[in-house]
Amino acid sequence: MKSLLRYPYLVTSLIVSAVALNAAEYQGQVFEIAEAFSNSDPEAQYTARRNLEILVSQATAPSQLRGAAKITEDLLHALANDETPREAKKYILRQLARVGTSKAVNPLVDLMSGSDYLLAENARKALEVIEGSKARNALIKAFPNPGAKVKMDLLKSLAHRGESESVGFIAKQLENGSDDLAATAAWSLGRIGGSGSLIALSSAYSKDPSLKVAAAIEQALMTNDSVSSDLLYSIFQDGSSVAQRRAALRLLIDRQDRGVREAIVDVLSSDDSDLRLIAIESALSSGIRDYQGIVLDKVSEMDSEDLLAVLAGLVHVDAKRAEDIASEIFDNSEEPHQLLAIDVLGRVGSADSVGTLLRAYDEGSRAVKIKASLAIARIDTPAMDTWIQAMLNSAVEKDALRGQELLTHRNVPGGKELLVQFVESGNADQIRGALKTFSVIADTEDLDQLFEISRGSSQGTKRLIESLLQKLGPVYGSVTLNRKLVNLGIVKPSES
Repeated sequence: MKSLLRYPYLVTSLIVSAVALNAAEYQGQVFEIAEAFSNSDPEAQYTARRNLEILVSQATAPSQLRGAAKITEDLLHALANDETPREAKKYILRQLARVGTSKAVNPLVDLMSGSDYLLAENARKALEVIEGSKARNALIKAFPNPGAKVKMDLLKSLAHRGESESVGFIAKQLENGSDDLAATAAWSLGRIGGSGSLIALSSAYSKDPSLKVAAAIEQALMTNDSVSSDLLYSIFQDGSSVAQRRAALRLLIDRQDRGVREAIVDVLSSDDSDLRLIAIESALSSGIRDYQGIVLDKVSEMDSEDLLAVLAGLVHVDAKRAEDIASEIFDNSEEPHQLLAIDVLGRVGSADSVGTLLRAYDEGSRAVKIKASLAIARIDTPAMDTWIQAMLNSAVEKDALRGQELLTHRNVPGGKELLVQFVESGNADQIRGALKTFSVIADTEDLDQLFEISRGSSQGTKRLIESLLQKLGPVYGSVTLNRKLVNLGIVKPSES
């Protein structure tokens, strides 16, 4: 080393030579891959894209000295060459977005302001992710020149970079630009977040912006964890839309702010139906019993629309309380509310709901009866089975027939055995009722049993059973049963 130092011009020459060699380390490969993009074959295009990605990955591997700097220079060299295919330039720009250094900033700015929209857009997206103040400043510097659409894209790029240093510039567009630009600026500040963004958004919101800008500011404010409860209350009470007001109240409820309880109470007595619905939905869906109780205690005073909101929100409420509320609404409301109440009882009902559901099935309109049948099938309580069994064993024929009918909706233990007894009873009405139920629930074994019963029955019973077997035998009956039905002429061979 000492001997070399005696000849400083020689050392300088060696360094320059080394740099020159390294500067074009990947240049040949980049040009070779770029040329492949000239081929219109989709498979060749795909191969070129993959090869370019692999080359960049290998060049920037941890083991490569100054890998990102070297490949950036060679990618830029190909990008500046007029003979490089346009499609290749597009994918070179995408690779610069992955690994490009600050050296790529100026060439990217030139492309971004060029007439080729595709390359300009890809250049902007590359600047969006290249680290360092140089890229950020380039985006800001480019802002005054392009049209409205590009300006909004530049704001979004600054937002995606997420740098607090951009907040001041974006805030100016929030208050001085068009509605579209201001709304984009509000979204961008919400994306960046932090105290600076919060101050800018709060200031702009206090100046009574247009509805479009107000909505964007509200959304951005609610994404900032540091937004004050006072601002949330303001959005809740006077927000630009129902959705924004609901979101503000949900945030207040999630915080369990000390003023939320009073706010819910006040809103429930408000003449503003939208606010009432927001309070009902938000309080019930919060899962907080205190807030839910405020709403549920007011059920008897609510109008039709509010009751519908309560019924929809009972899915979030303790099962017993939900059952009590649904029963109360069923007993004191019109059919639309009764239908929803029946749904709730079928989902969360206990033994206390059995009588209500059976009454709805027995006395309700066709729509109520259909809903009740679904709830009877669904309700998870042995009490329902016990009630239906008692009806089947009742000496009152009407109750027994209704019990038979309910077996089409619920699989009651011992239900089929009781149906068989009805078929064998000799009572025409009970036989018809039992066979009607069997027509819905009978399986292969049931059909075999009914056939045997028919052999020793009266002509009337036999005729009714054979009519059922004629319909169900070819579809659900066993091979043996179908042979018997064919031999007796009950079904045709082609049907069996």
